Amino acid sequence: MRIQQSPKLKLLQREGMSCITMDNRHSSRTRRYVAVALIIVIIALLLIPTIDALSVAGFLGDKTYLLILQDNSEIRSTGGLMTVMGVLTTHNGNIASLEYYYWNLGQQTGIVAIDGPESFTKFFGVNAAAISDSNVQYDFASFAPKMHSDFYNVTGKSVDGIVAIDLTAIEAVMNVTGPITTSDGVITSYNVADRLHYYAGSAERSDKTSLTSLLSTLTHDLFQQIRDASVPQKLALLGTLRTLEAEKHVLLYPSEGFLFRNAGGEPETRSGDFISTVDITLGTAKADFDINRAIDYRVELLADGSAVANLTISYANRNFWDYDVFSTTLVPPGAELVAAHNVTHAFKGPQVTSGEGLTAFSSRLIVAADANGSVTYSYKIPNIVHDSGIGHRYDLTVLKQAGVVRYVLNVSVHLPPGAKAISTENVGSNMVLTEDAHISVVYR
Repeated sequence: MRIQQSPKLKLLQREGMSCITMDNRHSSRTRRYVAVALIIVIIALLLIPTIDALSVAGFLGDKTYLLILQDNSEIRSTGGLMTVMGVLTTHNGNIASLEYYYWNLGQQTGIVAIDGPESFTKFFGVNAAAISDSNVQYDFASFAPKMHSDFYNVTGKSVDGIVAIDLTAIEAVMNVTGPITTSDGVITSYNVADRLHYYAGSAERSDKTSLTSLLSTLTHDLFQQIRDASVPQKLALLGTLRTLEAEKHVLLYPSEGFLFRNAGGEPETRSGDFISTVDITLGTAKADFDINRAIDYRVELLADGSAVANLTISYANRNFWDYDVFSTTLVPPGAELVAAHNVTHAFKGPQVTSGEGLTAFSSRLIVAADANGSVTYSYKIPNIVHDSGIGHRYDLTVLKQAGVVRYVLNVSVHLPPGAKAISTENVGSNMVLTEDAHISVVYR
């Protein structure tokens, strides 16, 4: 079965540029999350009593940030659909001004050039995108510098940095601060994402008064909860933010300060073997919170230091509609694809491209409603084992995509004939992966 062009996946021809937009949102939805997004930024930047944090927050001068709320129920390369973009200026720890943007995709001003990666531009035959759909790079660290300049070129607004958060981060913080009561009911960490989605849709169908009132109350009450929080609550918030940072639900550019030194979304050093799966949802709405992902990896190490790998990326779709995803898996440079097969409702690929320090296998899969789907790549990897001084060492890094909540990771490592393991780390089945993982085997 061939994949048909999704009605939500549009190609725009504009001044010689082929432009892609994955537009399946209501126009009003983009404006709706600024209030909650601001709270996360306030927490991240104002509550930490260090010189670095004070400087970042504007206590030691004005600071202007581009805020991006990434809706990770619609996954994108950098963490999620860029639902909202707001420009926040802080002064002496207070919000001095806020302006936010909705990009009308019919306007030329919302279109920016895409300079890669080739795995995306070649597969779809595009070289431009709406700025709200331009986060197609492999990670936030690669995307943020380009977004920094693109935003200035489109709007004329200069910012000191970029703060990106997702719905998982909002839920986690509200789990510490507690519920908020509004005229329309109680908003908790368990229903905040659904309520925001609901009110955004309601505002599209009727007047915006109730939504504006809700967000005003939400902003005021949550801000007050944070400012009035006890010392134990503030410490709990700090711990929550550090976890969100490690799990790539809160991302900063440039990565500043001692406490947020790992929040830039930079991938770990890709030495030895590595796997990085980068998904982009194509026109299948709010599906990703009901997608269970698994990575199954079997690698056979050979006597000459090379390896033969068998990698399966699986998706269990628990939605009542089909799940359409463009999946790119990054593996070491020089990897040679031997075979690929899929178990899906529809499939297109694989495409093999290469970049700086990597090889990319890209496929488009449709997983039927309430069904499982997968793609398997078999490939050879040269020069993957290194001498450790006491024997041979094999290292594998599995990079978690920003915005994805978790994977199930299964890794098996098969040694060359006659070899004996000296030590192993994280080799096994049914490991829950919520942040980057490292696997190693030393043998002789």
